[in-house]
Formats: sequence, C-alpha cells, structure tokens
Amino acid sequence: MTNTNNQSTAAQWKTLYRAGAVAPLIALVFYLCEFGILIIGEPYPTTVAGWYALIQRGKLVGLWYLNALDILSFALLGIMFLALYVALRQIRPSWMLIALYVALLGVVVFIVPRVLQLSLLPLSDLHATATTEEQKTMYLTAGEALSHVTTATPQTLGFLLMAAAGLVVSVVVLQRGMQSRPFGKAVAWVGIVGFVAALANYASRLLALDIAAVLMPINGLLWFIWWIMMSVGLFRLARDDRTRTE
Repeated sequence: MTNTNNQSTAAQWKTLYRAGAVAPLIALVFYLCEFGILIIGEPYPTTVAGWYALIQRGKLVGLWYLNALDILSFALLGIMFLALYVALRQIRPSWMLIALYVALLGVVVFIVPRVLQLSLLPLSDLHATATTEEQKTMYLTAGEALSHVTTATPQTLGFLLMAAAGLVVSVVVLQRGMQSRPFGKAVAWVGIVGFVAALANYASRLLALDIAAVLMPINGLLWFIWWIMMSVGLFRLARDDRTRTE
C-alpha cells in the first residue's frame, strides 16, 4: 500500500520533473548563444551614448547585447531547483528547503537589475527623438544613473547564491549515494567541485585576478555539465513509474 502511494505521489510530479529537466537545457542554449557575441560580435558599448546608438540600430540587437536571455535563463534555473527540491526533499528536507530558498533568492537578485537595465530601450527612443541638446543631455544622464543602479554587483551576488544552492543540493545527493538515484555520486562530485570553484572564483576577483581568470572557465564548464546531468536525472524521474521517494 505504501509503495503504491509513493508511486502515485511521484506520478503527480512528473510534469514538474519534465519542466525541470528541459529548463537547464534551454538555459544552456541561451548562454551558448550569448557567448557567440563575445566571439563574433562587436565589443560591448562602454558609454550610454554607445548603448543608445547600438539600440537604435535594432531593438533585437539591443536586447541581445543587454543580455535579456539571462533573465529567461535564470528563471528557467529556478524551475530546475523547484524540481530538485521535490525530487530530493525526502532525503534532507531542511537542507533542500534552504537550497530552494537560496536558489530562488539568487534568481530574484540576479534578474531585478537585468530588468532595470532594459529601461535603456525606451530611453534610447526618447534620446533619438529629442529635439534639443538639453533633452538629449537629460536622457544621457538618466541612462548613466540607470547604469549605476544596474552594476555587476547584484548580478554577481545572484550567481553566488545560485552556486551556494547548487553546492547544498550536490552535498545532499552525495550523502545518500545510491539512495539518491537517478542522480548518483558523479553529479554530486561535479557539482561540489564546480560550485566550490565558482565561490573561489568570485573570492579571487577581490584578491587575485590571475587566479580568477583560471577558475572562471573551469567553473563555467562544470556548471554546464551539472545542469545536463541534473536534466538527465529529472528526465529519468519523469519517465520512471517506479520512482521511490523513500
């Protein structure tokens, strides 16, 4: 009877498991697309006037360079963490609830400044249609003020919170070994190494930039691998009618 109830409970979460599995794959595609800008695109503008000129060449180009895909990517990663909480909550409920809270907090902290940064789009339109130098100066000043609000600090904090949440999830998976299937120890170690490297990367930015330059590609690659491995595990949960929630 208990086994039947467990199977029924697992079946109720299949849609969330599927959504959580698809989410990091879409986020990965978005990030790879954005990396393309760094390789084949022109340099990012360094002044508000430069941003206005870029946006006025095309709204889609402006959205691309403003990293609008980051907003969708982090929102999708929040869905993944929701699915992981449901999948692993029976192993360490308190830890998983903390991880979920920290992950969703990271999503909000990261997204808010990105959304504010999109305000450069209407400001660019107003700057383009301004008829006097005083008006143009006013919109340039507004853009500069906005750039100070949307500095990298809150976005970096969002990444740090997400890394901390991923580290907790990985430790939970490792603690129970085979009982945490279908994820297993491999994904746990990839997550632990990757998220520790991420935390060390951001700490080294304050102390040793040379070390940060080495750690950044390492933790980035491990994050992507962890997303894929978690996606595979969630797909297995969604497919397996005999998922155990013990």
